[in-house]
Amino acid sequence: MTTTSKHGKKFLKLASRLGYVPSYIFAKLDAEKLKLSEKGIDVIDLSLGSPDLPSPEIVIKACEKALQDPTNYRYPPFWGQNKFKHAAANWMKKRFSVELDPESEIFPLAGSKEGIAHLALALIDPGDVSIVPTPCYPAHSRGTLLAGGSVYELPLLEKNNYLPDLDSIPQDILDKAKMFFISYPNNPTGATCGIELFEKLVHICTKNEILLISDLAYSELTFDGHVAPSIFQVKGAKDIAIEFHSFSKTYSMAGWRIAFVAGNPDIIKAMYEMKTHIDYGVCNITQAASINAFDIPLSEHEKTRTIYKERRDVVVDGLKELGWNIKKPLGAMYIWFPVPKQYKTSFEFCSTLLEKAHVATIPGGSFGTYGEGYIRIALVDNKDRLKTAIQRMKQIGIYYK
Repeated sequence: MTTTSKHGKKFLKLASRLGYVPSYIFAKLDAEKLKLSEKGIDVIDLSLGSPDLPSPEIVIKACEKALQDPTNYRYPPFWGQNKFKHAAANWMKKRFSVELDPESEIFPLAGSKEGIAHLALALIDPGDVSIVPTPCYPAHSRGTLLAGGSVYELPLLEKNNYLPDLDSIPQDILDKAKMFFISYPNNPTGATCGIELFEKLVHICTKNEILLISDLAYSELTFDGHVAPSIFQVKGAKDIAIEFHSFSKTYSMAGWRIAFVAGNPDIIKAMYEMKTHIDYGVCNITQAASINAFDIPLSEHEKTRTIYKERRDVVVDGLKELGWNIKKPLGAMYIWFPVPKQYKTSFEFCSTLLEKAHVATIPGGSFGTYGEGYIRIALVDNKDRLKTAIQRMKQIGIYYK
């Protein structure tokens, strides 16, 4: 991607690496939503997966206390606060019965997205390959592309319950691959998996010397009895895997920008070294406050799950009345459903919903090649607003035919 100026200034020509990735679709939709809002139009925004629920009160109070400590205003340590890392390791043991060394196998991040991008810059050279099941969270592929590598898109198909066919990966791709991403509960499909998939992935990545990256952002957002596993519950996983955990969805703390990565100490060290060149550590105040979230009993997450489950049921049942017959997802906070045949692309359908129904969604094509033909609704508003969104679709004649 390049840009020119009538003055011909060479510094206005953007780096070619920005041409390797498509424009971030969320930015485009934000511009369209802003135009409607400026006209006084009520837009029901179900696009970005930004939780509308409040952050935990215990974290907010701890933040207020941390603000009063002047030592927190200094540069944060690159490695992160020891208290935070020990608390994260204790939570992993409590939640997954997994033992991790907080000093070398836990690393705080300013959100998982930052860590995923830095990981690619630390490991990927031009010509390297990352295997990314798609549709996917865009950052899984963008980091590799920005680093000059290439992405092999492994299809996640509805007929396979959005689980990857690992046997279909060509051996020459496995030979070239350096990273393999996996994310269940899945964004955008809401699909879930059992430990058996992780066991097979560990075997494949061990055999082919591939780093396995588990993005477990939705570990606590599961429904109808499903419990999400950690990759580290598989024997030998730590030798070839790392796992990202985010506060954004579990604790409704998306704006706090706090997460951590766990696992293989050599990879953790590489991420640390990259961060020293680009960034500092995570804000001291954020770390000090977030530690308290780890103390929240696991049973408390059931309240959050109930809210999202009720929202899921409202949307899926409402879409059923409009002709869609989709399964209720067992995880994450999204509804993923096919575009009616009269629309040529997912972007065209999303644009229609925004312009005529004033409901903002995300086109499936923005999640990779195999996302085209679908759209995603984020369950980030209350049940009444979600019912209104479905009613608006009905009023403008949106049905699945």
